[in-house]
Amino acid sequence: MRFLWVLWVILMAGAAQAEPDRRYCSSTKWGHAHCIRPAHFVYDTCNAIKVFSERHGLDSGFFARLIWQESRFDQNALSHANARGIAQFIPSTAALRGLKDPYNPADALEHSAQYLAEMTQKYGNEGLAAIGYNGGERRAEGFLIGKGLAPETVAYVPIITGLDAEQWRDAPPKTPDFRLSKTQAFLPACYEMARNRRVTALKVTPPAPVIKPWGVQVSFGTSKDRARDKANAQTASCRSAVKGRRLDFLFKKNRVSRRKGFYFGQYGSNTRTDAQRLCDRMRATGCTCLVVQN
Repeated sequence: MRFLWVLWVILMAGAAQAEPDRRYCSSTKWGHAHCIRPAHFVYDTCNAIKVFSERHGLDSGFFARLIWQESRFDQNALSHANARGIAQFIPSTAALRGLKDPYNPADALEHSAQYLAEMTQKYGNEGLAAIGYNGGERRAEGFLIGKGLAPETVAYVPIITGLDAEQWRDAPPKTPDFRLSKTQAFLPACYEMARNRRVTALKVTPPAPVIKPWGVQVSFGTSKDRARDKANAQTASCRSAVKGRRLDFLFKKNRVSRRKGFYFGQYGSNTRTDAQRLCDRMRATGCTCLVVQN
């Protein structure tokens, strides 16, 4: 009995060591890497905000408020405008700033802090940097010369800063107060705020099916649904011949008319011989088909 107990302990210890220590880390572009562990997300994220703020000369309270408004600290957030991750980078901005993965919360936070610090220096204060972050630098520069802002940005700035956009442009405060709490230091106040965060499940896009070199074409239509409906109707008498085979859809542009093109329904085959045999079996039971090379 004692031997079995010792064996169980050894096996469990080995399993624990074998389990990977999953974490998300920032790059070393601006200093030592800082990591966020999913199991300690609240603690690590607040510490990352503090570290990156100090590294880039940004107010930590301002940075935390902005990130909270952007994503509620949701590392998997995806907006209707295709802004991604905890810092809500759109793909074009992420590419421009050198952020490889916006869903890596640690790296996204550091790139966000560096970008905000850069705009704060460029435009003169955090409020105008917030405008640039939400509406884009072109919109911020237009606002400085009297142009308007999008309604979303108009509402966004006071939520984060407590002052409206015009105040930040025309009469910015000398010592703005971005503290998360009047009684707590930054980290405990951040922990308290972050415990109410939300987490969105990542949408997994299934890989596109691998199209085989040969196919037995049975239908076509202006959409996949129409091509599928036609395939079901046209193979009603030869279902046994195609049983277990996957119906694939290939889109081909229409070179003649102004229509965009058609989806062709076909059963894939690795060789012409196999495709021809399948088509022959289908024809023998009353179906129409065509062997094509993909």
